Amino acid sequence: MPFAEKYNRVAGSERSISSRIRKHPRSIRDVSLSILGILLFAGFIHQPFPLLLLAIAGLAGTGAIIAYSIRDLSIPKAFGLDRYTWKVLLYCLPAIALGTILGILTRTSFDVSLFPARITGVALVAPLVGAIEELIFRGYIQGHLHPIGRIFSVVYASTVHTCYKLLVILSLSVPLQFDFFFLVAWTFVGGILFGSLRELSGSTLPPVIAHAVFDVVLYGGLATVPVWVWT
Repeated sequence: MPFAEKYNRVAGSERSISSRIRKHPRSIRDVSLSILGILLFAGFIHQPFPLLLLAIAGLAGTGAIIAYSIRDLSIPKAFGLDRYTWKVLLYCLPAIALGTILGILTRTSFDVSLFPARITGVALVAPLVGAIEELIFRGYIQGHLHPIGRIFSVVYASTVHTCYKLLVILSLSVPLQFDFFFLVAWTFVGGILFGSLRELSGSTLPPVIAHAVFDVVLYGGLATVPVWVWT
């Protein structure tokens, strides 16, 4: 394909996204404000009082914005859980496989056994937190941005989720011994895969299952819940 033709296609795609953004100002406003609150929460959740109040305000603000923006929708539809077709159920199978594979690969990078030697209470708590993350990032944010573009919504939601996790780690009073490049890259890759499941299946259920399985495989044998899981 000639360079000029490739350039015109890329430029046309960019103009298309820009025009769609202009057509959905309410979605952009609601998502942007909710993201601001989420990042404010992540950046100050581990800070001492009174800075901790900023985190509380960010979380409360996000909840209020989401509640207001979905006031005309049912809860399942607002978070992408309104479809229970055979297609959605079939996508739950690769979701289980994806969560297992990502969990094993992550454990391998930490130089531990492929699976937990035993299952603790963390195996119940961590997946619940992961499910909430998927409902917010893949269900609400990605779902709200879907009219602008499928790829755009997947990448945008994954980027915001990655920034959220990074800010949580950076806000700790005692730095964790983490490879930050691995953290950022792996969170983003996982987000892209989970977001793709959301788009392909048309439901948030498969990414919720994938994230829950990932958390069970990765954290299921721990005695306590890691601080970055809680927040």
